[in-house]
Amino acid sequence: MTSLIKSAACRSLAGALLLLAGCASPKDAPVVARPKTLPVRNITSFSESLRCMDNLLAQFGVHDIVITSAGLPDATGEIKAGTKDMLISAISRMSVRSHAFRFVDFDQTETDVNQLQSLVGFTSNFVVPNYYIRGAITQLDEGVIADSSGASVAGSAFSLGYSADQVTSVVSLDMNVGDLLTRQIEAGLSAHNSISVTRTTKAGDGGGRIDTYGLFFNIALNRAEGMHAAVRNLVELSTIEVLGKLTQVPYWRCLQIEQTNPAVEAQAREWFENMSAREQVVFVQRALAGQGLYNAPITGELDPATKGAVARYQADNGLIADGRINFDLYASLISQDLALGRQPDPLFGQPAQQAAAQVRPNPLTLTLATPNGAKPVYQLNQSLDLTAIVSQDSYLYCYYQDGGTVTRIFPNQFQPDAHVIAGRSLEIPGKARFEIVFDHPRATEAVACLASPAELGLHLPPALKTPDLRPMPVHSLDEVVAAYRRLDGAGLVEARLPIQVQ
Repeated sequence: MTSLIKSAACRSLAGALLLLAGCASPKDAPVVARPKTLPVRNITSFSESLRCMDNLLAQFGVHDIVITSAGLPDATGEIKAGTKDMLISAISRMSVRSHAFRFVDFDQTETDVNQLQSLVGFTSNFVVPNYYIRGAITQLDEGVIADSSGASVAGSAFSLGYSADQVTSVVSLDMNVGDLLTRQIEAGLSAHNSISVTRTTKAGDGGGRIDTYGLFFNIALNRAEGMHAAVRNLVELSTIEVLGKLTQVPYWRCLQIEQTNPAVEAQAREWFENMSAREQVVFVQRALAGQGLYNAPITGELDPATKGAVARYQADNGLIADGRINFDLYASLISQDLALGRQPDPLFGQPAQQAAAQVRPNPLTLTLATPNGAKPVYQLNQSLDLTAIVSQDSYLYCYYQDGGTVTRIFPNQFQPDAHVIAGRSLEIPGKARFEIVFDHPRATEAVACLASPAELGLHLPPALKTPDLRPMPVHSLDEVVAAYRRLDGAGLVEARLPIQVQ
């Protein structure tokens, strides 16, 4: 029936173009035009800065900081842009080589994902973030400056005209970093940046500023771009600033800001002065070791070997060669390409015979302590508070045995980084959201911690890479220690803590 009606309509309206097109045979159907513009990768004015940050974070040994964000909403209600995804992309691009950050996507507004997760629950692989980013587009001033210009030339045989409209708008973004466990915004870890966008009938360009440093920069926008491209630049700029402050790396180098800038100098001085004396020495020892100037263990002590290495560096870099650790030394070191992730060889640079005969000074030591003493006795329903201290920067793993069950208690999803700093007390569980409660009377339990200059946990057999706080497929701590011994028989240090429950 349909085909007959269609044929009648075609015969009666043979001169109508639209109906002729409807009666065309398949071979006469028009070909859909293919797009002539190929997709391109989004390259912003800060793409190179993000790569620079990735390299800088790797040089400073920053890795595996877990972070999240609920997004960067538009408080003005005028700009509809995916700022959260812009933020995630910026964090990802500065973590390609360094693995500095891992982003946990925990957003209550994503109901579809949350419903799927509720079906399976939180698995043991879920990691609680260390920090969160909050912020918003806080200001939008449209049409701050508006100009209109035109000109024309007329002759007997021609007429030419030109007109251009120019509108400048300013958008600002505030960004802060908070501690997830305490929900406290970290002082000084903030950014307030603005960008101005000038749009004409032909194209657009823009400029912005970092308020803290009085820095102005330019961005280029083609005709197809506008305010949203400017917002992406603003998000990337602010992300570099706040995460650079969080990790205490000289991020200003990636923004082409001179270290002589008064605000930069004040920021660096604050970092230096907030370090303890031991942390200052550890930083200098690792920095000089990365340059081949220091070849002794990382002790955190200003011993003759450290003073000599400092004096040599000072003499080579135009500083007063007094062997002292001060801000001028720190500022000079962070302006260099450091290799803080490398650990020095204590026998580096020595003749072979001397190296073979030398006994390594200040060997790695590991100390475990509790408020109840070295052989603690606990009552029922009391919980364990453990403190671990290493004498050198190293990687630490701790395991707890309750009867025949062994679990890993450090690192854990709340304290994911196994790397610990020399001389710094590490509390387990500390701020982590779990407790080790003694609920079996007259039981003998134990904790074993293992420290090594090498990251051995990554090389354990797959069966022993059980998630934290979950039973392992072993019967005793001895089996775990034996696996580590097979990986590092010489450099591994072990400490055990026997526990008696009354």
